[in-house]
Amino acid sequence: MAGPTLNERLAEAQREATGLREQLAHAESDLAVALEDQDYAAAERLKKTADELRQPTLIAGAHVAALIAGVQELEAHRVAEQRAAQERERREQGQRQLEEATAREAAAMDEMDEHLAQLRAAYGALRQIVGDAIGAQERAGQARIEAHTAGINAGIWPQDMAPPAMPNRATAYFDSTPILLQIMRTPDLPS
Repeated sequence: MAGPTLNERLAEAQREATGLREQLAHAESDLAVALEDQDYAAAERLKKTADELRQPTLIAGAHVAALIAGVQELEAHRVAEQRAAQERERREQGQRQLEEATAREAAAMDEMDEHLAQLRAAYGALRQIVGDAIGAQERAGQARIEAHTAGINAGIWPQDMAPPAMPNRATAYFDSTPILLQIMRTPDLPS
């Protein structure tokens, strides 16, 4: 079973000190009245009573002061422990938040690198498509020239027939689309 708390002891000491101060005050008040009435026998008895009460009253007051100091020290200790616990929790929470944010950053950086790799691959594929379209246009033009020559050689067309216009649908399409024109002019994306 635990004994009384510091606050309980302080309350008890305050009651005791208050009682002693009241007794001393009554004795001193009665002493003053006895001296005023010139009742020296009563005055001597009351002075002796007051003198006997003075030291216990002072001790009780010192006891109360010591207990108040103890209560204040205990409260200061509790507050310091609470602050330390809050500071520890704040630091731990900050550490957790730092770790979580760092992990999210790393994941986002990995995702970004993955997207950039996909973009480079898509850019390469798009450049390949643009190149393939230009290549197909050139092959179509070559085939048109060969057909023209073959038609003249076969006598289907006159010898002085003007050469055919070269197909340019892919080039015209790319020239009229700024982003595709830029892709044609930019071989690779920066690393």
